[in-house]
Amino acid sequence: MIRSTRLLPLALVALATPKGLAQIGQELPVITVDGEPFYSWADYTSSETFRENGLRCTMETGDMPVFRAASDCEFFSTNPIPQYDPVDLIQIPVVVHVIQSTTGAGAISDSLVQSQIDILNEDFRAMAGTNGANGTDTMIQFFLAQVDPNGNPTNGITRSTNNTWFNDGGSYWNTLAWDTNRYLNIYTNSASGALGYVPGLPQNGIVGSAADRVVVLWSSFGRNAPIGSPFNLGRTTTHEVGHYFGLWHTFDNGCGSTSACYTSGDTICDTNPESSPTFGCPGARTSCSLPAPFDNYMDYSDDICMEMFTPEQTNRMRCTILEWRSNLPCTPGSVATRLGGGANYDTAYTTTSQPLLGSILSAQIDVSLSPYNNAMILGYLAPDNLTLSGNRTLLFDVTSTRVLQILDNGPIAKWNLDLSGVTDPVFCGLTIYTQGYLFGGAPSFGLTNSQDWTLGL
Repeated sequence: MIRSTRLLPLALVALATPKGLAQIGQELPVITVDGEPFYSWADYTSSETFRENGLRCTMETGDMPVFRAASDCEFFSTNPIPQYDPVDLIQIPVVVHVIQSTTGAGAISDSLVQSQIDILNEDFRAMAGTNGANGTDTMIQFFLAQVDPNGNPTNGITRSTNNTWFNDGGSYWNTLAWDTNRYLNIYTNSASGALGYVPGLPQNGIVGSAADRVVVLWSSFGRNAPIGSPFNLGRTTTHEVGHYFGLWHTFDNGCGSTSACYTSGDTICDTNPESSPTFGCPGARTSCSLPAPFDNYMDYSDDICMEMFTPEQTNRMRCTILEWRSNLPCTPGSVATRLGGGANYDTAYTTTSQPLLGSILSAQIDVSLSPYNNAMILGYLAPDNLTLSGNRTLLFDVTSTRVLQILDNGPIAKWNLDLSGVTDPVFCGLTIYTQGYLFGGAPSFGLTNSQDWTLGL
């Protein structure tokens, strides 16, 4: 059985200073957990309550079914084959949902949010001159989304004021989540008293649900975070994103078996096993008769002590992205043809190049195959299948947002759609459903097949 560290219901209250009490000078706790008050973040994170409840990270893994039997990065096993080694750059779009209380607790600046994205890149890319320089360059890179799920410009940050949501209740993700197949959704709030958590590994079956998320205690988010030492260097988010990409704690499932290290312990052979987490920043520690990997991002050591993912952790994370989160990174563009029925001119409309960001997309309609002499391409964000007069089939949804309209004359109408200025990787995976509208003849109008363009790199 997989042990869940989130065992106790936490009554968490983030307090402001009521006017009456402030007048008599009475100090109030910054946080109360299970009825125990703490008057500074340092007192809380160094307390037995914090350690005994496993509040460095509360990954929940025991309550969800495990899906997909065959994979090189299953729930309980890893097969680190070379195809998952870090060769190609994987870019991950991120949206950060900042949740604060009506007292203002939880407010985080845009610059602090950006600093956390910078730290993720320092750690996952093992950037020289940073705390993560000694690690493995995973070739996984993060950026704040510049376009929201509807194609509108954004800075990749949302802000909400709600006391229930701030205290990590109310299923806020059902309201706030952006398409979890296409964005890494990070939430900052009280995190139920933990420094951070994920609801489960991707291999649980959570992928694609609104609940698929990373949650981080607001005061430990970003560089020089308000919580102060030893958890103020942004490594909580690095740790939780490691879970989001399928990594166990280095100490999960105990010492395991050194002869079967890909199917026991943390399912990784190049991280020494641990029987229990490392706290603080020791100069050395032995666990399971081996040096403990206390400098690994997936242990519980202090932020300053964390500095690496290993090559096999990198392999497992990249496998998890490709096998379990395949719609998250940017992938090559593609074109799919859908045919209309009846009087549609099913072969009239073709796309002659791939819809790649930063390039020019070519398409054409051969009007000479029809009784018309003009053509227009219309593009929408949702497909449809509607029979119109004359047994023609409309293959897009006119109630959806129209994102494209281009017009030309026959007999062969050709277009070059310039995507050279569209380079934000968040557009990757966006599908535009296009169809040609024919006119200038009899009957009054005609429709072509559809060319569904899925944008990519």
